Amino acid sequence: MTHAVIDLGEAPADLPVRSRPVPYRALLGALSAVLLVLAGGATHQRDPVAPTVIPARLADSFTIDGERMYLVEGPRITTYELPSMRVLARTTAAASGTVNGIQQAGEAMVMGYQLDADGAQQDTAAYLAGGDRLLWRRPERFVATSAADGIALLAADRVEIAVDLATGRERWRVTRPAGGYLAEAGSGPDYPDWLVVLSTAGRLETYDAHTGRRLAASGGSARAGAIWPVGSLLLVSAGAGYDAYRLPGLQRLWHTGVDLSQSWMQTDCAEVICAFRQRSGMTVLDPADGHVLWDSDRWAYAEPLGRYLVAISSAVEEDGPPLWVLDPRTGKALGNFGAWQGLGLAPGGLLYGKREVRGQYQIFYGLLDPADRSVDVLGSADRVSNGCETGGGVLACRLVDASVAVWPLG
Repeated sequence: MTHAVIDLGEAPADLPVRSRPVPYRALLGALSAVLLVLAGGATHQRDPVAPTVIPARLADSFTIDGERMYLVEGPRITTYELPSMRVLARTTAAASGTVNGIQQAGEAMVMGYQLDADGAQQDTAAYLAGGDRLLWRRPERFVATSAADGIALLAADRVEIAVDLATGRERWRVTRPAGGYLAEAGSGPDYPDWLVVLSTAGRLETYDAHTGRRLAASGGSARAGAIWPVGSLLLVSAGAGYDAYRLPGLQRLWHTGVDLSQSWMQTDCAEVICAFRQRSGMTVLDPADGHVLWDSDRWAYAEPLGRYLVAISSAVEEDGPPLWVLDPRTGKALGNFGAWQGLGLAPGGLLYGKREVRGQYQIFYGLLDPADRSVDVLGSADRVSNGCETGGGVLACRLVDASVAVWPLG
């Protein structure tokens, strides 16, 4: 289960404020707007929009998934339609543990639970949405649902299992060989396209994640090691380098001798392959043939934004810009967004962002354009204690009294 959220770290945004004048609020708003222009590059300000505020306690949680927001209040889950905030269902789920994943697929409300502090024990339960009837419960980790296929994908130590949404009965399973690897792959944001298996003998197999049907297999290779799905490619460590295969047919495309043994790979990095070193720095490969396009110790992490990469520095200074825009093919830094932080993807290759007013529990939120590093300020929010998410055309944040405020972004 993946959300289209860019979380590129936190860096404080310092908007200096004069000693309190009279009237305080009116002058503070005017001063903040001026400072945004001076410190954040080109900006545009819109009229403020009042939020919908939902009472909540500190122990409650919320999450956004597609066009729905879920508020979890102990055993009660309220489902809101986005962006209208209309209540769709109130479901009572008596299963124990901390909720770490939730999706409604058809009439089933599927919830993943963490049963211990380190997350080693997890299970999944499904309830009839809008009621309190338990449909099923199983001792596997929740991965995702596919309403079109009527299944939930679950994972255990050496297996991924598809179960019927209505009954929890197993439809099919894909097993990882002892000592081998099993990974989800594909470019879909909500549900994997394929499952990939690598045995200790180097044999590769791909399976359709919707049906469990085996799609392709390759001969064994004594050099094969770990696997990294990257979009429609699969990279397999082979000696000192990597072999690249096309998914799902497993056609071998190229070999690179680049040592990425101490790196991990981003599953989606626009038009390139991004490998991030465990300590700091990144290497970017050309997906056409595997040659190195550029390498830098400056960047700790990056994500695609339209035809650009948005990156954070390996050494973020307290008052330095947290978000930088890079050219994916060259690594050239094109500019930054001042003190603005990323919140989530927006339509048209843009990014939702926020800027904090230090010490004031106030944020500004807006649209960040990587093409010219400009900011379209959509509004401001008071009494925000952080914990913000975007999705479904809204911005949702926890307030200082633990309630949840939701602003439309349209």
